[in-house]
Amino acid sequence: MLLTWVWKSRSGSVPETVETADDIRTIRYKIESIETTQHLLLRERAPQLLSQIKDLFGSTDKLTEVYLAVNRQRSQADIVDYLKASGLRVSQPTVSRRIATLEREGLIEKVGVGDRGVLWGKKEVVEKVLRLSYHLQRRQQ
Repeated sequence: MLLTWVWKSRSGSVPETVETADDIRTIRYKIESIETTQHLLLRERAPQLLSQIKDLFGSTDKLTEVYLAVNRQRSQADIVDYLKASGLRVSQPTVSRRIATLEREGLIEKVGVGDRGVLWGKKEVVEKVLRLSYHLQRRQQ
């Protein structure tokens, strides 16, 4: 028996069967399990990781400001505009390099595409377990 609903993909409509729905559910459960394991491992190493991350932020100009401007709704161009509107003197190439650093270090990720380019978001596991934004905001005060 086939499930009759259809979901839209980039390439068009894809028929969904009971079997594929079960497969998707299984994949979601696996992802949740992997995320739980990540949280446990991150909590165990949190003090060491926070120290290393804080060193990185302390030694890289404007990295903190760029990280805190990332919010899952801003593109690189939006981040530049946001930081300039906040009174920070920053250039597009600098923001580009800081975004590359944050992505390479596993602190942010691409979350979609908007009118002005790729949208950037903080890694949820980093925020949830390490509370990095909270720590960086406290250091700025």
